[in-house]
Amino acid sequence: MEESSAYKIKGMISYPCCANEKVLVYENTVGYSSCKCPRCGKYAIFDYDRMTSRPSAAIRGATRKLNR
Repeated sequence: MEESSAYKIKGMISYPCCANEKVLVYENTVGYSSCKCPRCGKYAIFDYDRMTSRPSAAIRGATRKLNR
């Protein structure tokens, strides 16, 4: 992916389990997302409005339910 000056960076959020792993957040990003840590494999929920993260458990079968 090319770096573009059209996207301004809002900040970075660290994973709650591994402080060295971070998520880059762009301006005008709102809401939540769930991501798996690339280092340890644990899940975290990221709040882009408050720029925070918290640990979470995996929701089994969520992708199957959403694809229906």
